[in-house]
Amino acid sequence: MAIEQLRSAVKGLASATAHLSDAELASGAFAWGDYTGVRMALLGTAQDLDALSAALLVQRAKTGNPITHIQHLLGHHRVAYRDLEGLLAGIEPEELTRAPAQGEWPVVEALHHLYEAERSFFISILAGIDAQAKHETAVMPPRDQRGALLPEAGPLPAETDGPAAVLTAYTRLHFLIETKLAGLTHGQLEARSPFWEPEQPSVAFRVGRFTAHLREHRMQIEKTLLALGHIPHEMALHTRMLYQALGRVEGALMGAPELAGECESLARAITEWSERAVEAVADSAALMAAIQAGNAEEVDRLLAKNPLLMDATDANQQSAVLVAAYAHQTALAQKLHKAGAELDIFSAAAIGYLSEVEEYYAWNPATIDWFAKDGFTPLQLACYFGQEEVALWLIAKGADIHAVSKNGSALQAIHAGVAGRNATIVRALLEAGADRQAEQAGGFTPLMAAEQNGDKAISCCGAVTANRRWPSGWIKRRGKAVGGSLLSTARRTRRLQRLRRTLFAAPVLPRSQP
Repeated sequence: MAIEQLRSAVKGLASATAHLSDAELASGAFAWGDYTGVRMALLGTAQDLDALSAALLVQRAKTGNPITHIQHLLGHHRVAYRDLEGLLAGIEPEELTRAPAQGEWPVVEALHHLYEAERSFFISILAGIDAQAKHETAVMPPRDQRGALLPEAGPLPAETDGPAAVLTAYTRLHFLIETKLAGLTHGQLEARSPFWEPEQPSVAFRVGRFTAHLREHRMQIEKTLLALGHIPHEMALHTRMLYQALGRVEGALMGAPELAGECESLARAITEWSERAVEAVADSAALMAAIQAGNAEEVDRLLAKNPLLMDATDANQQSAVLVAAYAHQTALAQKLHKAGAELDIFSAAAIGYLSEVEEYYAWNPATIDWFAKDGFTPLQLACYFGQEEVALWLIAKGADIHAVSKNGSALQAIHAGVAGRNATIVRALLEAGADRQAEQAGGFTPLMAAEQNGDKAISCCGAVTANRRWPSGWIKRRGKAVGGSLLSTARRTRRLQRLRRTLFAAPVLPRSQP
C-alpha cells in the first residue's frame, strides 16, 4: 500500500540522516526546491507531509467522507505514538534498561506501563460499548477474563521482556486500537467506560486518555533519557518532527483507506531526497579534502556533478571559500566564487572582495564586528590574509581593532596584521590605536612574533616601551632561555636597540591560522 511506502520513506530518511552533525545539516550542498541545505530538506519534508494531511482532509470533506470525532481523537493518539517512536529512534536497547537513579523507572519499565494501561483503557472501551448495546450497566471484567475481549492483542509482555519485545507488542496494540475503534459512532462515544473512577466517564473521554497518558509518559521517558546523558542533537529533533508529521498523515487517512494512493508520489520524492542528501554530504567532505590538497581537477569534477557544492560547509561550518583561503588556495577560492558561491562577510574579507563587505555593512553596520564560527572578526581575517584594501576600509569604518577572538588564540587584529606581513595594515592599526603590547594566547605580543620570525618586510612601524618585560624564557640567545628585564644587561640592551629598528621584523603568529 502507498501508506506503507510513505512510512518506509520517512523512516528511511530519518535513518539515513541520523548521523549528520549540525554542520552537515547546514551545508548548502543540497536543496529542497529553492531552499538550500539538508536542514531545509528535512523541514521541507515535514512541510510536505503536513500539506498532504491537509489535502487529504479537504478531499475527504469534498467526497462526503469527512473525518469523524473518533478519528480526530485517534489521530491525536497516532501523532503522540509517532513522537515516542521518533524520541526512541537511535537509542541503543541497553540504554532503555538503565534507571536514571535508584528507585526510578528505566525506559523499558515505562513502556511496560504504557502497554498495560492502554490495554486496560481499550478493554474498558470495548466493555462500555458492549454494555450499551445490551442496555446493561457497564462493568470492567475481572482481570483474568479481559484477554477474551481482546484476543488479537496477544498475551501481555513478560516482566523480563526487553525493550524490543515490549515495543513490538505496544505497536501491535496501537494499530489494533485504530482498527477496532475508528468506526465508532457519536452515540457509541457517549457510552460509559468503566474503570476505577466512581463516576464512569464517556468512551470519548477514555479515548482521549490514550493520548494524554501517552504524552505523560513520553515526557517521563524524555526526562529519563536526559538524566542518562542523552542530550538530543539537532538531527534527533528533526527525526521527531518527521515522525509527528507522518502521524498527521496517518490520522487524516483513518476511515478513508481509498485515499492512500495520494501518498505514493510523496513517498517516492522523500526516498529520492534521502539518497541525494546523503550523497551531497559525502561529496561535501570530498570537496573540502580536494580544496585543502589543492586538487583543482577533483574540485571541478565535484562541482560539475553537483553545482550546489559551491556553498558547502565543512565540519566547523566554514564555507568552502573560507576553507580554500585557510589552505592558501587562492585560485580555488576564486573559482568557487566565480561558480556562484555566496560569500558571507568573513569569507569576503578573507579573500579580499571589498564590494561584498561593503554590501554587508550597508545592510547592517554591526556586521563588521561580528564573529565567524571559528571566532574571528572580518578585520582579523582581512589582516591575517593580507587583504590590504579590505582591512584599511574596515579600520576606516570603525571596526573594533581591540576585539579579542572568541577562541583559544585570544588574538587581536594587530596580531593578525603582523602574521599577514603587510606593513601598511600594521601601520594603519597602530595609527588607529592598536595595542602593540597586547598579549594573545601564551603571552605572545606582536613584537615577540616579529622577533621570532626574523622577517624584515615590516620595519619602522613604531617603537616599544623601553622597560617592557617579556615572559621568562621566551627570548632565546644561543639556544638558552633568557628571562627578566630586557634592560638588565648590556647584551639585552643591544638586542632591544635592534628590535626598535625593526619593531615588527617577524610578523607571524605561532604556526597556526589566526
